[in-house]
Amino acid sequence: MRDRFKEIVQTFFIIVTLVDAAMLILGRMFRPEQQFGYEIFIYPLIYGAIGCVPSLLMRERRELTVRQTVIREAVHMMLLVVLILAFLFGGRPVRREDVPVAAGVAVSVVVIYGLVTLIGWMLDLRTANAMTEDLRRLQQRAAEEDEAV
Repeated sequence: MRDRFKEIVQTFFIIVTLVDAAMLILGRMFRPEQQFGYEIFIYPLIYGAIGCVPSLLMRERRELTVRQTVIREAVHMMLLVVLILAFLFGGRPVRREDVPVAAGVAVSVVVIYGLVTLIGWMLDLRTANAMTEDLRRLQQRAAEEDEAV
């Protein structure tokens, strides 16, 4: 449970950081003249929380096959796109002039999802390598103790 919480918190902060960057890029592209107040700082936190919802809902206790994992990740990503666009447009229909913004947001969600997955994989790989090295040291010490006896 503790590892699961740590994973969700880690994912949240990665998402928030990447959402900040995406908001900067999309804002410069679509509305460079627009200025905001301090209330805008809440949106990356909201989007980060929304980004963690599918991870909380879609968790498997058993090991998935590669195909099942790919399907789960695709569903997870589509769910995120729908959730973010629904939040962004407040449930109202997307107008013709909103299509470029909606497309930009959808692409940024896909890119952020990919980056979060890649960063998470890299962090997991680093942890696995550290654990492997610790196991090697433990085995080496056990072999040295066996030789001493």
